Amino acid sequence: MQKILIVDDEAFARTAIEDSIKAADNTIQVFTASNGDEALEVLSMEDIDIIMTDIRMPGMSGMELLTEIRRLKIETEVIILSSYNEFDLVRQALQLGAFDYLFKPAMLPDDILEVIKKAFASQKDRISKSESVSNKVEGHNHPQDKEIFFFELLNGSGIEQDRYLQGLERFNLNGNINKIVVSVFKLNFYQESLVEIFENNINILKAAVCEAANDILGQKIHQFISSNFYEYILVSWDGESLTNKQFTDNVENKIHMIMEFMNTNFKLDFSVGISNVSNTFTDLSKLYLEATFEASKGSLGSGNISYAREFKGNISLNKEMKIALDYIKNKLGDKNLSLQMVADHVGLSRNYFCKIFKQTMGVNFIEYITRLRVEKARNLYINTDMKIYEIAEKVGYSDWHYLYSVYKKLFGHSMSQEKTGFR
Repeated sequence: MQKILIVDDEAFARTAIEDSIKAADNTIQVFTASNGDEALEVLSMEDIDIIMTDIRMPGMSGMELLTEIRRLKIETEVIILSSYNEFDLVRQALQLGAFDYLFKPAMLPDDILEVIKKAFASQKDRISKSESVSNKVEGHNHPQDKEIFFFELLNGSGIEQDRYLQGLERFNLNGNINKIVVSVFKLNFYQESLVEIFENNINILKAAVCEAANDILGQKIHQFISSNFYEYILVSWDGESLTNKQFTDNVENKIHMIMEFMNTNFKLDFSVGISNVSNTFTDLSKLYLEATFEASKGSLGSGNISYAREFKGNISLNKEMKIALDYIKNKLGDKNLSLQMVADHVGLSRNYFCKIFKQTMGVNFIEYITRLRVEKARNLYINTDMKIYEIAEKVGYSDWHYLYSVYKKLFGHSMSQEKTGFR
């Protein structure tokens, strides 16, 4: 069954277009949304053939929706609905791959049906060509599928063993891989370039950063992804039996290349945190927390790179600290987690453990736990449908109001602003 999604903040416009379509062909299934955010929810559940979207809407606009669709590589035709004095936006939309546009004040039912007919024909032709290419290429995968798999691993919310093993095989990650590291890029200064270079559109900024970074990295042993415009995650691994130094030097070199390109071409400045090195993809959530913790150290500076303690092999964690950090990760959701609990677990006195913890991690126990909890809360809020009170319980806070206040104090903006992308 052919499916169309109508996106417009005006209920009258949505109804008029829907009635025109159903009067001409009642076999077409029509979905509606009042803005881009609602449209993305529909797209996550339905395979939509054609999207008809107003170009200006509260929340996520039609331009931002189109940019996100292209970034996610969703195979659908997009028809722009424009009003007066929006020619420049229409031109930009066509450059981003919109199929066609309709002028709302003058469009008639016949105009709507004609452009839909052409769009369906274009969609059918594209699918036919895609299937032809896929039949010739063994092991064809959509880049979006690989991104979703990595987000599942980074979230740390649990992934079934069968899906994990299938993912490793599907994306060729089950070979001779024994070194894995996560780097987190946090955007520091962007307002000037957002206006001058990216037309005040955060989705265009995000798409440009991801595209440029992936061009620099190549896809063989790196995955560069982002769930919002001010944080980017780089997962790197060794598939060539490199020495530890060769591997870490390669990662550092790529990071410097990315930062230099972003600064020179986009006037963007990042703080970067790099995790320790692991030997299994099941540790990605732990590595992500380590990297975000390190990136947060330089969030007030410019162009800083902060390394986890063992990344370069210069400072080795002792046995007790390794046990302690694993214990903290597993107990992060326990609201009773304390310095004494961890000291008892590793068999050290409270005062001695407090001292070596600060010496090794560079921050005290409370600050470390707080940052881990808030970073995990942020990750869950952005990438899951969990409510704030559910997230608070998940990360060890019995009062979600307290999490909210700690979050705002640490990041300088509220949790509710995360999904909008504005601060």
